[in-house]
Amino acid sequence: PGRTQKYLHSQAVNFIVEKSNPHKINLRTLRLNVQKEEMGKSQEVRIKYASKNASVSNAWKKWQGETKGIIRLNTIQNKREFEDRFRVWAKDREQYRYVLCQMDSLYAQLEPYAFVADYFNEAIIANEILRHARSLSTIVRRSKNISDDQLRNLLTEEFESFEKDYYIPIDRRSFELLINEYINNIDPKYQPQYIKDLIIEKGGVGEVADFIFNNTNLVNSNKFKKLLEATNFRELIDLDVATIFYSNFNNHYSENIRPTMDSLNSNITLLYRTYMRGMMEFDTDREFYPDANSTLRITYGNVGGYRPKDGVWYKHQSTIEGIMQKDNPDIYDYNIPQKLRDLYSNRDFGQWTVDGTVPVCFIGTNHTSGGNSGSPVINSRGELIGINFDRVWEGTMSDIDFDPEMCRNITLDIRYVLFIVDKLAGASHLIDEMEIL
Repeated sequence: PGRTQKYLHSQAVNFIVEKSNPHKINLRTLRLNVQKEEMGKSQEVRIKYASKNASVSNAWKKWQGETKGIIRLNTIQNKREFEDRFRVWAKDREQYRYVLCQMDSLYAQLEPYAFVADYFNEAIIANEILRHARSLSTIVRRSKNISDDQLRNLLTEEFESFEKDYYIPIDRRSFELLINEYINNIDPKYQPQYIKDLIIEKGGVGEVADFIFNNTNLVNSNKFKKLLEATNFRELIDLDVATIFYSNFNNHYSENIRPTMDSLNSNITLLYRTYMRGMMEFDTDREFYPDANSTLRITYGNVGGYRPKDGVWYKHQSTIEGIMQKDNPDIYDYNIPQKLRDLYSNRDFGQWTVDGTVPVCFIGTNHTSGGNSGSPVINSRGELIGINFDRVWEGTMSDIDFDPEMCRNITLDIRYVLFIVDKLAGASHLIDEMEIL
């Protein structure tokens, strides 16, 4: 698992809800809208961007659910009230007296830098052309001791991997939208002078986008091949307009944003040690459990449905009937294989049938987080019964505030996995190698 932040200070949660998430959601909405429009025009583009679109929408959905969940649980106000009680308790305890005041101050200093970091990741690095320029430049930088021919081969492999799923109109349109949001929302004192000068020189963000995409040699196969034919191709990679654009932003971030942000975060982390110790002394009736911190851990719970809103109850389990109900050949993501349709029509479920159907997914109260996808789910007897892969949308605030009534992890039922391996893939020889109870 990745990280949870159950004991996060109220000011940090407020920043997430009021500023960070809304801006990140907006930036990804712009990208998704462009992708959706262009994918709707071409099946080829749809295939190229299906995985990218799913990747962009993943955090986009999570942030929306997280924000709604925090607001619904009144998390910020609850934390503020707890902190007020802690302050009263700590005023006569030298060790804890000033810890919250110090955290207030540090978070106030951190917020503008954290906001710039959000935009650096979601409005600058999010552009495919800039990530591609970074990758090529990195290969050159790390390959000083190999021959030109070897380096050309490495660069060609990188370019071909990039090109096969790349569509310039999507990236060009997204680039202009994202850079425009960056210029409009980031305080000029935190922007690199390079972009301010370039916009003045070219006449606007749209003109900057035209300049980059019309003059780069890194996204067109013919231009890139010609670049590699030059004797000074190593230098030409770094002198490309896309690389220069990326490098100016990256250098500015590395020199002016990240050091301050890292220093503030380090000081905040040290304060949390004191604050956590104080909380445990103050609230002795509370059960404190450690946050996930990217190390192995086990979470436990029970299978069960939940009520997302009044009058609605989501059952604990879905079956193959649900897959068939969503089947739609006109929608790429819901066009299931014909063989699966035939298996369903013939009710050919083999040994994987349960009450006349095949279980597909189930939900439970396990506290999962980002990074838990692929985790094995075992029952009380230690038997593998599924593979964790998601959380319900209404429960994505669980990294910050876990609600046992709403938070549910989603697990792929192992019986459906085995059904697909056996009946759809025709790999029954793999089934024969397993011990299935």
